[in-house]
Amino acid sequence: MTSSRDDFSRRTKSDLALRASYQCSLCKASTVGPSDEASNAVTMIGVAAHIAAAASGPGARRYDHSMTPEQRGSIDNGIWLCASCSVLIDRDEVRYSTQNLHELKLSHEASRRLQGQGEVGRDDIIAIGPSLIALGAVLRFGPDGCRFRISHFLEGNIRELWALSVDFSKWPDEDRYVLSNELGYGGLLSQPPAIERTESGHEVTVQIQVATDRRNALATKTMCRETGRMLGGMEAMESLFGNVLGMAHGTWFADLQSGSFISDYHERYAGSDWLSRLIMMDIIRLSFVPRNSRAANKKVVPLDWVNRVNSVSTPTFELTEQYLSIHVDAELEGVGNWSGVLPVFICTPEQLQEGRDRAQKNAISISPTVDHGIVEALPVDKKTADRLKLPGR
Repeated sequence: MTSSRDDFSRRTKSDLALRASYQCSLCKASTVGPSDEASNAVTMIGVAAHIAAAASGPGARRYDHSMTPEQRGSIDNGIWLCASCSVLIDRDEVRYSTQNLHELKLSHEASRRLQGQGEVGRDDIIAIGPSLIALGAVLRFGPDGCRFRISHFLEGNIRELWALSVDFSKWPDEDRYVLSNELGYGGLLSQPPAIERTESGHEVTVQIQVATDRRNALATKTMCRETGRMLGGMEAMESLFGNVLGMAHGTWFADLQSGSFISDYHERYAGSDWLSRLIMMDIIRLSFVPRNSRAANKKVVPLDWVNRVNSVSTPTFELTEQYLSIHVDAELEGVGNWSGVLPVFICTPEQLQEGRDRAQKNAISISPTVDHGIVEALPVDKKTADRLKLPGR
């Protein structure tokens, strides 16, 4: 039977919970915690509640006939609450008006913004492949491998982690990786992860392959997109760094799996301190997870001059002509510690969809002559981008 409700997607529910730090936006109570049913069990009492009701009818509070189904099911129409408060707001439409709930949501999310390390504590983002993202802490790191604790999954679950360990050989080579924001480092796995259940959750031990050869940052060369002149040294490195981060994933026809997810993250997490943490994770991925390149006859990474990512921050979420300023502190090959602000192009959702559709179409049309996944994307100057009509390139 088809539902007439405009419900939230699983991703939207997760995003609402993260932006609220899993706290009720009204009473401020925690909505997630451990369960005694099993060592890995979790009790969740949080609810992704609709501000304007998801469907019309008796008892539908704040239902807005002018909204489209997409608007009713969007994150802008949601607020994270505990189960009790979600019932409360649906029993008193006068006290909890649409405007009141929007203001409540904004105020709560603003209160959850992190200052520096703030409330992150010891936990930070750990990614295992593209579909498993968790909060956790590194317990040991050395020549014999890396051991870390997973406290909570942001994407995926423990069953998928167990499946990775069992079906390791079936995963694409470039997806067998681990990234750690705490270490500012990552890489391909040399063998399946070992998983152990403990009283505090799960502990995972991995072996990381030696990173591919690093390029001296001072030897970088590229073309300035504004003037067309050749750049060298640190000037070229900073320009190419920003270009790599601004090339949206899936918009390059010669390698549909290349590019960054920063535009996607900005659309979902602008206004939240999760944004800088997810951007840092993606910079680590682009620095340490290689892809096969027959053109170079070896495995390559887009940011192959980065030895470690120390920190990433976004001083402001506002865009200037679609550019986001990202402050990066990193250890660079041949330079040592470097810190700077990179202007990164952010595609709109419409540009992302258009660019990915066009790239997919072009990849199919030239598939007999192009070896997908082996051509490295190069920075494109603005005039060329305008001529090719490639969004964000």
